[in-house]
Amino acid sequence: MSQSSTLARLFSKPWVDPLCLWGMSWLLPAAHCWGAAHAGDVAAFASELALKDIPPAIAARVRQTGALRTLSLAAQARWEAAAFTSAGDLPVAELARRDAAHNYLGQRFAYLWFARRRRIPAARLDVPPPAELDALEPDTDRYFALETIPEIERSVIIEHADVREYWLRYPSADAPGDLCYVHVYEGRPHDGRPLPSLIFGHGLGMEMEMMRGDMRGYRSLAAQYGARILLPDAPGHNRRVAPGSYGGESFIKHPPLSGLRHFRKAARELGALIAWCRSQGAGNVGPGKVALGGISLGALTTQVTAQHMRYWPADARPDGLLLLTTTDAVSALTFQSSLARITGLRQAAEGAGWNADAVARMGRYTDSQAPAPVDPAQIVLLIGARDDVTPYDGGRRLAEKWQIPPENLFVRNQGHFSAAIGLGPDPAPFSRILALLNR
Repeated sequence: MSQSSTLARLFSKPWVDPLCLWGMSWLLPAAHCWGAAHAGDVAAFASELALKDIPPAIAARVRQTGALRTLSLAAQARWEAAAFTSAGDLPVAELARRDAAHNYLGQRFAYLWFARRRRIPAARLDVPPPAELDALEPDTDRYFALETIPEIERSVIIEHADVREYWLRYPSADAPGDLCYVHVYEGRPHDGRPLPSLIFGHGLGMEMEMMRGDMRGYRSLAAQYGARILLPDAPGHNRRVAPGSYGGESFIKHPPLSGLRHFRKAARELGALIAWCRSQGAGNVGPGKVALGGISLGALTTQVTAQHMRYWPADARPDGLLLLTTTDAVSALTFQSSLARITGLRQAAEGAGWNADAVARMGRYTDSQAPAPVDPAQIVLLIGARDDVTPYDGGRRLAEKWQIPPENLFVRNQGHFSAAIGLGPDPAPFSRILALLNR
């Protein structure tokens, strides 16, 4: 057993979950400071965080953060040129992009103690009143309607011995100036069969595209199963973080409606990506099946998307779903999730008048209902019996509502974070959905 596998097994135990939650209670305020420092402007940093004085050491840190961001943006621009105009060596540009982004992203740890001492919140919350629900399209399926499918551009392809690697980009339907990026590992077809696709969304604040190395192991899955693994950047994450913010902040900043708007935006982007996968047949071999999936926030996005595809064209709908660490009552997470407690979402929402009735009204747009949106035999679900971020009881209810067959249901004695870590040494849910796609 490799050292990395041994460590993953060690950290995939329930003891790690309170530690991870405690760590996030430190990291999110530090990330808030880091976002405020993006321009390297000390006065703007103080204003954003409502601080009267900035110690000289922190002022120097703010300027360093701005310099690191400049380097990261320059590396990203060189990568764009190499990837989409063939102006440069893409593998070299990708290594340089990740290196610069990693250095910039890691700078948030430099604010841990400062954020703690100054009692910086996870985000400057601005809670809209429940009355804003009245302005939404009342037909929940029409609210998520896929009105246009943008053209998707593919990068230069890197040919590896086991897979092809490339990226996609296209404008978001909800904000054309916001480009969606998708990292793709494409395995070699097995026995001349159509190439299946798994679109897999990451969790809140998980920005592996901005870190050195491939920490996720998706390349090996693509090679092993002869599949296309597509890894989209969620709105407000990775390359799509707005200046002054950190990855995931846009999801929590205006609770709970910012979450709903995130789901709508992401759903329409994912519909376009599913349709693109359907168009990727080659020669006499048509396109393979397509599954939509994700972990944590990515899983929540998947199930909200799948629940509201009534007005979508058939080629934009998935054949299967992969849901890892999720719950049926998405609307209640602002009040019931342990992550909401450490970020102050519950107190802020309640203070703005969000009561049980208002949450139930929003639940029409987000919460899962029977029957399942696709064939239950094509849905794979993992839930942690000790999960209190996306509570286990809600995951169990989802399995019952959607009648997930026993062979597709994975219940592990883990919490939210340990269940995610445990997928490294035991990726059985991935193996299951990829096996189903290859049938």
